[in-house]
Amino acid sequence: MGSSTDARTSGSRIAERTLVLVLVDLAGFTRAIAGLSAVQVAEVLDRFYAASGAAVEEHGGRVVKFSGDNCLAVFEPDRVVDALAGVQAVRTAVVSMGQESSLDLDTGANVHLAKVVIGGFGAPYAAGDDVMGAGVIHVFRMGGGPGVRISEPVYRKLPSSERTPWRKHQAPATYTLDP
Repeated sequence: MGSSTDARTSGSRIAERTLVLVLVDLAGFTRAIAGLSAVQVAEVLDRFYAASGAAVEEHGGRVVKFSGDNCLAVFEPDRVVDALAGVQAVRTAVVSMGQESSLDLDTGANVHLAKVVIGGFGAPYAAGDDVMGAGVIHVFRMGGGPGVRISEPVYRKLPSSERTPWRKHQAPATYTLDP
């Protein structure tokens, strides 16, 4: 996947790559599953994982991992449009799944293009390749709740004809008081 710089760390092969990072989670999940048994929650998550995995794969990406009520996936840098189509496919499946289960389910998604390190970290205890780096942290911190958020690098990769619906938001100013 993508251009890379290979290195060796602790006996495991790692590579630096530029990838589209997609984080999709179940918006309002805690509220939606209130009152469900542990088995029922697991069944909801299993269906979400299956729907996410199928949509990501169908649109040319790869699921890196599932954790709680989220899915982290990667796409090649030239597949921004496919990544966004995959996000929409996950949302459609989740909303439908919620309606079938009488649960108020929706998705929130963050999409970012960044250089990351990919590799088999923690081998042999962790399965498959993981991704690490500031880009991964960024995709997790882009915001939450229903809707889709894309970073500036993703926006720049969109064809001009697909940029119109996106609205730019400025980060709110933050002030701190040093001790």
